[in-house]
Amino acid sequence: MDSSNNETTHEFPPYFKVYKDGRVERYMAPDTGGNHLAPAGLDSKTGVQTKDVVVLPESGVSARLFIPKINGPDQKFPLIVHYHGGGFCLGSPFMKPFHNFLVSLASEANAVVISVDYRLSPEHALPVAHEDSWAAMQWISAHSNGQGPEPWLNQYADFGRVFVAGESAGANIAHYVAVQAGTTGLAGPNVIGSIILHPHFGGKEPDKMTNYIYPTSVGFKDPILYPEADPNLSKMAGKKVLVCVAGKDQLKDRGLDYCETLRKSGWNGSVGYFESEGEGHGFFLLNPSSDKVGPLIKAMTVISNIISIETLSTMDSTNTNEVAHDFPPFIRVYKDGRVERLLGTETIPPTTDPITGVQSKDITISQETGVSARIYLPKITTNSTQKLPLLIYIHGGAFCIESPFSPHYHDHLNLLVSQANVVAVSIHYRRAPEHPLPIAFDDTWETMQWAFSHKNSDGPEAWLNEHADFDRVFLAGDSAGATIAHNMVRRVGIDGLQGVKIVGIILVHPYFGNKEPSKFLDFIFPTSTGPDDHRIYPAGDSELSRLGCTKVLVFVAEKDGLNGRGKSYHEVLKKSGWGGTVEIVETEGEDHVFHLFNPNCDKADDLVKRMASFIKEN
Repeated sequence: MDSSNNETTHEFPPYFKVYKDGRVERYMAPDTGGNHLAPAGLDSKTGVQTKDVVVLPESGVSARLFIPKINGPDQKFPLIVHYHGGGFCLGSPFMKPFHNFLVSLASEANAVVISVDYRLSPEHALPVAHEDSWAAMQWISAHSNGQGPEPWLNQYADFGRVFVAGESAGANIAHYVAVQAGTTGLAGPNVIGSIILHPHFGGKEPDKMTNYIYPTSVGFKDPILYPEADPNLSKMAGKKVLVCVAGKDQLKDRGLDYCETLRKSGWNGSVGYFESEGEGHGFFLLNPSSDKVGPLIKAMTVISNIISIETLSTMDSTNTNEVAHDFPPFIRVYKDGRVERLLGTETIPPTTDPITGVQSKDITISQETGVSARIYLPKITTNSTQKLPLLIYIHGGAFCIESPFSPHYHDHLNLLVSQANVVAVSIHYRRAPEHPLPIAFDDTWETMQWAFSHKNSDGPEAWLNEHADFDRVFLAGDSAGATIAHNMVRRVGIDGLQGVKIVGIILVHPYFGNKEPSKFLDFIFPTSTGPDDHRIYPAGDSELSRLGCTKVLVFVAEKDGLNGRGKSYHEVLKKSGWGGTVEIVETEGEDHVFHLFNPNCDKADDLVKRMASFIKEN
């Protein structure tokens, strides 16, 4: 044998070496005996099942599927599309480190995971790995109608909740796939966001290995290596990105740069950041017993709406039982990012109320954000074509607890809808601290636009098409919901509405800020500008005179600690130059939102009757 065949032409430890005869030797490849490979099957500890599938027969691209423990028929799970790391030249989903990590992820996130085995460099130079990964994503997408070739994806994957994820080189690929999905589109799947672990993007210095495995790269202008060079970055699919870095990782700065690049790109989403202190690159694969792996996996489940990325970005992940922030009686936040709501967690399904005859049903406003609403329709004579006022209702709860589905809000809306004879949309906005303010404001505005899309009787919801009068629209809310209602009408006055008339707003025990610092408000609204922020402190708002309605009714309660803020709002609005009329009603001897917690008392009955008459009179 010619000894020259053992000479190398290129060596890039710890990745690979290339011999003169073209052979490639990987330093970290699984051996032929398979000792580094994990067989597919059932994981007895977690109940996660796995199997291997061929994705692209013509190129040999395959994947490993992970299905969490199934607890009932017709169960659907979020889908995580994963791309493994390894410098674009090592690794596969079938190797034990990747397999074990993804079993844990599928179990913790309660999600279907599919990890793509793309072709590796240098035999297949970049961007083949990216092209394979995008083609695999399209193959996966073909299952969104339940008619794809892989039964597990048809049966268990929820294509309304799809996430792309990857570590190191796989994070680079996950980013690429998300941009492709946003630029060219995918038929069927709804990509919610991306999980970017210890990302491998181009650095500031030339890289010989990258030049070798990616000979067609254009260097610093290459969008695959440098996201800041990508003209399509702002089109990236999804509204959430979680970037995870490790404190001792040499690539940490690239993760930080990626966060900043996204925030400046014009992309309309939120970026979360999570750091594993004292750990190195890919530690969760190389040292799976590290006590930092559990918190990292919990952070990744944020993107599946289990834990907030915004909350996790500010928290120490070292102890899952310690409390990081405590704000009784509303919320408690633990150091691992878990949020415990101390009130307002009970829910009740929609129904036809036997007392009032009011019907209700729940609808989804946005699959992407999860914003929803409960719609109410009063008892109507059969075949009636009567148009009724439309009430947009925003629940209270300090922006962080309660929902339209809680029993006291459901009962309150049944009563109000019956007495006022209105169609009502009660909004379930995303709550702090998982979704810091002003997200609740944005969600409410989005829901209003959805409701107003029915003004020509051709929207997606029949009750609004058939019964809502868009010349008689009212907004109402209590406590934090009153704050949001005020902000919505302020925005209407500034931005305007076509084909819709907001007559008035009803603010019950409004929750506005005062001049004293509030640790709670600082925590749930970290981007607030303080006492001059009109969203929380309308008293100093120079645009108050432009309120987009003609009538305002303010309720206050004598024993309510927020009593003074409602009265102040009433006085400031009267003096603002606004051309409408404002009325204030004080309930003696009662406390904050008493009508919700003691709905059978006479004063609660009076309050609801006054709300109803305000709508009927206008």
